[in-house]
This record gives sequence, structure tokens and C-alpha cells, in this order.
Amino acid sequence: MSQSIHLPVQSLDIFESVLGWFGVQYSGETICAIKLGFNDPGQVNKAFQESGLRDVSSYQPFGKFRSQVQKYLAGERVSFDRFSIETSGLTSFQLAVTDSCRKIPRGETLTYGDLAEKAGRPGAARAVGTVMRKNPFPIIVPCHRIVGSNSLGGFSTQGGVETKRWLLELEDAIPKVENSASGR
Repeated sequence: MSQSIHLPVQSLDIFESVLGWFGVQYSGETICAIKLGFNDPGQVNKAFQESGLRDVSSYQPFGKFRSQVQKYLAGERVSFDRFSIETSGLTSFQLAVTDSCRKIPRGETLTYGDLAEKAGRPGAARAVGTVMRKNPFPIIVPCHRIVGSNSLGGFSTQGGVETKRWLLELEDAIPKVENSASGR
């Protein structure tokens, strides 16, 4: 006799990593948002409460994503393709950019203009930048792999561009900088 498992409508998994504390919001097993780089779990909880999440329970299968993140941050090659993300609120352009970004392999970067072209909107580099700035799924949708034509560009998670640099160095996409200001 099998038991049915009731998944919470919305829940939040909070865990520590080398990049600071992560928070992952779920609806069932679908990832709705990821926030990372906080100094303590209370900051993560507060960030999600400010964006409307009230149920902060945890559920065991969330360990699958947590485990993949820990392996990734330790330098292992992992894939985040099997994790579903909540895309129902995205426009067709945002969805095309998100899907195209998810296909960028580890260790590679594209410019905002390159990604616009891959998403079927050549010349829409600024619009791509806006989509990446609002990306609720960092790591799964690897917006850190999108760079400016003359710089790393921005990164909207805690830690900003230093976190982006750290991730790109981890993936060997850019040369490592000694004594990075990020302290990682």
C-alpha cells in the first residue's frame, strides 16, 4: 500500500553554502524563486516574507536541489535541467531569454546581445539585461554567464559582481583573480 504525500502549497528551504545562505521557494516541487548570498538564515526568511511568502516549512525532497547546489559550488559538474521552474508569469520574450540562458554550458559566457539573438530578438540586449536583472532563478537560469561586451556586467544577487566573478571563476569561464574582494 503506497502512501500519498501532501506537498505544501508554498514552502521555503533555507541552507548554508560557500556563497552564504540560500533560500529556495517551492510550490509543490516546482521552484518559484531562489535568493542567495545572505549572511544568516533570518535575512533569507525576511527577504522572502517581504516578497509575500508566509509559509516557511520545509519538505524532504528539497534536499535534491540543495545537494546539487552544494556539489556545484564545490566545483563538480552538475546539471540543473531536471528542476522545474515556475514560468507562468513570464512573457513570451522573458521565456525565450530564460530558455536560451538555461542552455548555456558551464564554462561559457555570452554577451547580452548574443543572448538576445539566441532568444530570437537581435538588437534587444538592453531588454535581455532587464530580464537577467530580474531573474528569480539564479544558478538554474545561469544569468552569471551573461556578460557585457566590455565588462562582466551586473549581478543582482547579494554580493553583486563579486559573486558573479566567483561563479565564473569556479566554472573556469574567466581567469581566477587572486585575493578577490569577495573573500571566498
